[in-house]
Amino acid sequence: MNNGQARLRRSLGFTLVELLVVIAIIAVLMGLLLPAVQMAREASRRASCSNNLRQLGLAVINYESARQKLPVNQIGPGAAKVGGGFAAGYYSWLVPLLPYLEQQNLSDRFDRTSNNGDGSGYTISSTHPNAAAAATPLSLLLCPSDTPGDNTWMGTSNPASSSYAGNAGWPSYASGYTGERTTPGRHNGAIPLVRPASPVGWHGGSEVRIKDFIDGTSNTAMISERLIQTATTNDGVRNGDRRLRSMHILERNETLPQIVAQFTGSHVHVFESAFVGRSWSSGFPLTAPTYMHINTPNTLTGHYGTSRSQGNYLIVPSSRHPGGVNMTLVDGSTRFVPDDVDAAVWWALGGRDDRRPETLSQ
Repeated sequence: MNNGQARLRRSLGFTLVELLVVIAIIAVLMGLLLPAVQMAREASRRASCSNNLRQLGLAVINYESARQKLPVNQIGPGAAKVGGGFAAGYYSWLVPLLPYLEQQNLSDRFDRTSNNGDGSGYTISSTHPNAAAAATPLSLLLCPSDTPGDNTWMGTSNPASSSYAGNAGWPSYASGYTGERTTPGRHNGAIPLVRPASPVGWHGGSEVRIKDFIDGTSNTAMISERLIQTATTNDGVRNGDRRLRSMHILERNETLPQIVAQFTGSHVHVFESAFVGRSWSSGFPLTAPTYMHINTPNTLTGHYGTSRSQGNYLIVPSSRHPGGVNMTLVDGSTRFVPDDVDAAVWWALGGRDDRRPETLSQ
């Protein structure tokens, strides 16, 4: 082999420096590519979530068209053996909506002549007649960006989760923007609050119709998303996602800004935080089948002392979508609401007749 051939053979290989440079370039390219892939995946998940909400919205509209009223937050017999309050094993507003979601077979599996729970009333055991139906997961009710976990805190049937909640309007003690509501307490959302066995005065009538949306159906929220509680211990709740820790709010008539100000000085209750989103079939308020327009999205959730008995639960929409939450309006359209939405606009979206027809951009 002559010298020229030897030099040619050596030139065909990589030096260590060249190899390290190639590896570094590949690493940089991967670092640039992975965020783009993750962003594309999240965009797809957000679009899927928006489609879920759109289908839920259309189902509610079809329900209203057929029954001349929107679904209420809960239904059921509320048998005396577990009390007549919100722990009476009621069914959420999603159960009567099942036939309008092409889930008639699942709807038929619920025995709605008995409580949707046993023992304490809000839990449902594996031996309950509705156990299998309550444990049936529905992809339509789950945001692909969120992850349901162990729900045995809601009973040994391990009921299936839901990422979505209906707009109940403003908290009962809200006196409006500046105190203009001289008689706070009247329900003003899209999904009415009722307590079948023992009515609550401030809930008002249970029959809300499309014509009752004075501010316009395109200016009033119907359904939004909120995260599912996955913590399985008290410490897990206390140290978990702050958006799922419920702050205790004092029961006093205040303006919406004054109620919001209470959140920063309040304290967490584990029990009121432990059940959020854990059962789509349960009407128990602490599973958050409804939410309220008080804090803006992805901030703090709260409760009054009467939240458990009256449904006055100040749950706040939340999601794992960067920057905001998806929402369906009463006209069936969907919007992405940014976390930094103006508070006054947020409050206006919650009320069907507060005379402030705010509009979200497309």
